[in-house]
Amino acid sequence: MSAALVLGERGSGLTTFVGLLYTAQVRLGTDESDEFRFHAERDSIRQLEAIYGELGAGRFPAHDANWEDRPLSFVFGFRQGKLRGLAHRETEPDTGFDTVEVQVSGMLTDAVAELRDNDAVLDPITRRSLRSQVVVPLIDASSLAPPPRNGDPLPASDRDRLLARTLDLLGRFLAAEPDRKARRLFPLFVVTKSDTVQLETLRRLDAPSGVPAEWTPEARRALGSRLLRTYFPETSKFLESHERGSGLVIAAPEWYFSGLGTEASGGELRIQRRSRAPVGGWEPVYPFDEYRALIETLGKIARRLPSGSAG
Repeated sequence: MSAALVLGERGSGLTTFVGLLYTAQVRLGTDESDEFRFHAERDSIRQLEAIYGELGAGRFPAHDANWEDRPLSFVFGFRQGKLRGLAHRETEPDTGFDTVEVQVSGMLTDAVAELRDNDAVLDPITRRSLRSQVVVPLIDASSLAPPPRNGDPLPASDRDRLLARTLDLLGRFLAAEPDRKARRLFPLFVVTKSDTVQLETLRRLDAPSGVPAEWTPEARRALGSRLLRTYFPETSKFLESHERGSGLVIAAPEWYFSGLGTEASGGELRIQRRSRAPVGGWEPVYPFDEYRALIETLGKIARRLPSGSAG
C-alpha cells in the first residue's frame, strides 16, 4: 500500500477539501462500484460523514478539524486495469486491487522546523507520514494577490518556506529508502477556493479561459509553474531539481483546481447543492471532474510504486 499525505494550513480549505474528496469517492463508488473501493476506520468515518453532512446541507464546515489530535486516514482501492485511465500492466494478471492510503495533516511551522533541524524522536505514525511518496499540498487561491506587473517573483513567504522545508523533510526520508523505486516524490498540488481568486490575479498569471475541466494538460502545467515561481519561489526551486545528489527523483508537479458554487441565503453565504438522483440525497456544487482526476491519478501512482514502500 502506498500513502498520500495531504498538507494544508489552517484556513486553506483543508477540511472542505477532505470533505469534497470524500464526496467524490461516494459518487465514484456509486458509478464504479465494481472497480473502486473505499475504506476507513470508524473514527475517520465519523469525521468524514460529519463534514460530508455539512457540505450536503449547503453549509461550510464550522472550522478546520484538529487533525493533529484526531488523525484522519482512509484508503482508496482500484481494481487493476479497470477504472478509467488506469493502464493495465500486461505482465500482471487482473487479480485484485491496488490501494493508496490518504493521510491528512496540518502544516505547523514549529513542528516541521523541529523535525527537520533537530534529531527528534518520531512516533510510528509520524514516521509513516514522512515516508509518503505522494504529497498533496493545498494552495489557498483567496490569498493570492495580483503579482507584480513586471512578472518578478514575490519575496518568499512563511507559507513558501514552510512548504519547501516540509518537502525537503519528506525528501530526506525517501532518499534513505533501501528500495531505489521508493526514492520518488510525486507532488499533486490542489488550488483550493479557486472560485474566489481575483480576476486581476488571473490576468497577470495569464490563466487560461474557461473552467479548469476545459484546460489542456499543457495549460494546467504552465499555470501551475507560474503560480509556484510567483508565490512559492523556494518551493519552486526545490521541485526544479528532479534528480538530487541523494538519489531522490521528483516527478513533475500535477495541478488540480477546487472551488464551490455559492449563493446568498438569509444573509449568509451558503453552498449550492445538486440532487444525486436517482441515488437520492444532495451533494455540493463542486468540480467533480477535478476530484475524479485526482483520485484516478492516485490510482495510477499506486500501480507504479513498490508494494509496501510507505509502510
